[in-house]
Amino acid sequence: MFELGFLFLAGMTFLAAKNRVLPGLLAVAGDEDMKIAGDSFRPAPSDAGEVEAKVYLEQKSSGNVEKARGLGRQFALALRERVAESLNDPAFKGEAATQEHHKAVLYSYVINRVIADLSPNSILAQTALNVFYDDLEDETPVLADHVRDMAAYSLYILCERSETCVDDEIGRIYARLCGEENSLERIEEGNRCYREFYHLCSRLHQQTDYVQA
Repeated sequence: MFELGFLFLAGMTFLAAKNRVLPGLLAVAGDEDMKIAGDSFRPAPSDAGEVEAKVYLEQKSSGNVEKARGLGRQFALALRERVAESLNDPAFKGEAATQEHHKAVLYSYVINRVIADLSPNSILAQTALNVFYDDLEDETPVLADHVRDMAAYSLYILCERSETCVDDEIGRIYARLCGEENSLERIEEGNRCYREFYHLCSRLHQQTDYVQA
């Protein structure tokens, strides 16, 4: 299991480097935090970087890197299929747009969570995550903008790290972000979206069938 906050930060840094956005993240993360970006590999100039380069080449030769790339594309497709197509329209506004926006953020969190929970190593985790964001940016750039909502995403990260986080806290965060903090319907919707999408993404990850070292 990997540090979810770091994976998300590295994924956002990748988008920033590609699109010249989020300069604050670049100042925080730096090149040393982003070692895999789709097809590219840039090891840090250190002994640890040499070890990671060796591991990367092993994972590439086994076919695992390509499998991770395919998984990232599957995750991007799964997210697109779960949110309203109108979310890709910049003119989409109102209560429905707010709910769909926060569903997209929640689904992005789930994808990050599954990658962090199930990836056999950091090389494959970061490869899958970067290709996920890359595919969103290439195919649905407006949707990619929605999942960059770091303020909303950070609430899920903080919940995960809290020892007092209760079972329905994900749904409560989702409802609060939608502006309906006390709505039992919205809380349940958030919990249901989390459970169902986590199950789907976990199954996709398991079907990837990485070659074990």
